[in-house]
Amino acid sequence: MRILALQFIPGTRGRPVPRFDPQLGTLFSLLERRGHELALVGLARFDLLRVKAALAQALPQLIYADISAVCVEAARRVFEFLDQREHLPVVVGGGFPTVDPAAALSLPGVSAVAIGEPDASLATYLERMKDPAVGQVVSGVWLRDERGTSQPELPSLVEDLNSLPFAQRDLFGYADYVRHTGQIEIAVGRGCPQRCAYCTNDRLRSLYDGRGTWVRRRSPGNILAEIAQLRQRYPAARRVRFLDHPFALDAEWLAAFLETYARQCDLPFRCHLRANAASADVVARLAAAGCHFVDVELASASNFIRNEVFDMELSTAQIRDTFAWLRAAGIRSRAIVYVGAPYESEASLAETRTLLLDLKPDLADVRPYYPWPGTRARELSREHGWIHARGEEQYQEDRPGIDMPACRPEIVTAFIRRLRAELPNSNSEPWWRRWSSAPRSMFGHVFHRRPL
Repeated sequence: MRILALQFIPGTRGRPVPRFDPQLGTLFSLLERRGHELALVGLARFDLLRVKAALAQALPQLIYADISAVCVEAARRVFEFLDQREHLPVVVGGGFPTVDPAAALSLPGVSAVAIGEPDASLATYLERMKDPAVGQVVSGVWLRDERGTSQPELPSLVEDLNSLPFAQRDLFGYADYVRHTGQIEIAVGRGCPQRCAYCTNDRLRSLYDGRGTWVRRRSPGNILAEIAQLRQRYPAARRVRFLDHPFALDAEWLAAFLETYARQCDLPFRCHLRANAASADVVARLAAAGCHFVDVELASASNFIRNEVFDMELSTAQIRDTFAWLRAAGIRSRAIVYVGAPYESEASLAETRTLLLDLKPDLADVRPYYPWPGTRARELSREHGWIHARGEEQYQEDRPGIDMPACRPEIVTAFIRRLRAELPNSNSEPWWRRWSSAPRSMFGHVFHRRPL
């Protein structure tokens, strides 16, 4: 089939879309193996002209939409147009459909919702669509037709990640990304052992309870093989960024990987490091293997917000020790904080400012807190009536997503502006410089069609 994929993903702070997603890229590789012809367009907001252009170029037989939880309204408006004018089957997956499949299935024209990791379920469902004589009930795919709704259980997790193909990247305009940034991005695994209340990991983990090992990592050899392939395909690559937040949480795997990496790859790399899993030895091993930059998620300087609200199990002493070890090892750092969280106050804002000024990270990423659907922190905010009435618009506009009487959004927004002015950050830089100095998995290619 000819499939047009729509990636609904936020483009705050000037970030271009579409954006490389390892799991989505793996799905594209699996679909290409089965002979499907794919095209991709990224949408941060409703853009009818871009949708029409993509339809005219791709001539799709089916729409697959990967929907972020902060782009639901944009998806709804696109689906209304498709339902009224194009009459194409629409299948959805991604973050929003996984945490609220019933709501996703109720969107205009949507006939199927893929929940969780789509490797087996969605690829199988699309295969069966080609032959109407074959039953279309597939594990992990909710269906809606004239007979009602089908809600089959999830399939087992893919535990051997080495068995999956490397992620497809050309659809995302990845050559442009590497040319601008000199960077290639790698995901080493899936699942996280931590249970932070601001993250959807907890919800996803519960969905797969009893269906296999949740935390999985690829072998060092498999990862290095992908890096070698990407270096050959994108010769402008000068460094590697490992995307996984739990990259350094498994000490045994990390030691084996860093030994292999140091022996087989000469590119400097960037990774995440959780301060509650850091030590002088871990930092020294990272530095010896070629780590030049580390992202450290602090969330807040308030112990109450960090540990009672966000359940991070992270002490201020661990944070201070981690930055001291990084500085001693010559590794640059980026501190990530969320401002305007549940129970935020002007006092806790001042704590966060003081801590960041003391730590002196090389970059500070100061983000307005948004209560992501499917998280425990959102449920807490909902119970107290703090969810902002403008919903996803707040996220798109780089503003806090909750409104508390004790710390109103305008106070939080003013504090963010002040802190960004006081601390080194990448918010005022062009997007291509942000990619390299404070990289996120983002890219600016708008549409790319890959023929069979």
